[in-house]
This record gives sequence, structure tokens and C-alpha cells, in this order.
Amino acid sequence: MDPLARIGLLLFAFLGLHTIDHAVNQPSRDLPALGGVIGLLGFVIVAIAVVLALLGSRYAPEAAVIAGGATVIGFLVVHLLPDWTPLSDPYWDFDANALSWLLIAAPFGAAIWLAVAGARRLGAAPLTA
Repeated sequence: MDPLARIGLLLFAFLGLHTIDHAVNQPSRDLPALGGVIGLLGFVIVAIAVVLALLGSRYAPEAAVIAGGATVIGFLVVHLLPDWTPLSDPYWDFDANALSWLLIAAPFGAAIWLAVAGARRLGAAPLTA
């Protein structure tokens, strides 16, 4: 299996665990509706990157960079930066437990790994028109 597909599948699994954590481990609070849309888009973008890698598409590295980068930005904007947008659900505001923090760190790290792996693949490929 292509390494980009493996890393993407790992990220997809971590996103699933993060979503479950929201439902069963975190305290009840008003969450921004748009945050759910952003989360769903994140799943879709990562799934597309995985499918392209599994199919051996020449666009798989670009998709990996986009999926990984978008996931990192999404987690930063929604969960790690202070409450400054309608998307904000900062973990600092509700005293998240260790499991919730782990389920932020794991997908964040996997997203960086996916983006870097895609960028390395792009750097190794000859430029063609």
C-alpha cells in the first residue's frame, strides 16, 4: 500500500476518534454549527487524498499536502487558537481532559506527517507539463 494512503488512513481514523471524543468524553456545550461542517469537509478531503493514493494517481502528493495542511489549519482555528471566530471551540475554555488533548495531538501530528510526505513526494518527482 502506498505510504500516502497509509498515513491518510491513519489520519482518517484519528479524525473519527476525535469526533467520538466530542460525543462521549467532552462536557456538553454549545458548539458552532459551522464547526461540524468544517469537520465533515475535513473527512471528505482526507478521504479523497486516500482514494487518490490508493489509485496511484499522479495527484496523490498534491492531495496529501492539501488534506494534511487543511487539517492542521482546521485544528488550529477551531480548537487551539483563542475564541476569535464563529468556528472557535478552544479546548482551553472547557478544561479538556488528557484523552481529548491526545485526540487533538494525534490527528494534528498525522496531518503534518501526511503533508510532509506529500511535499517530499512532490520534491522527488520531476516537473512535467
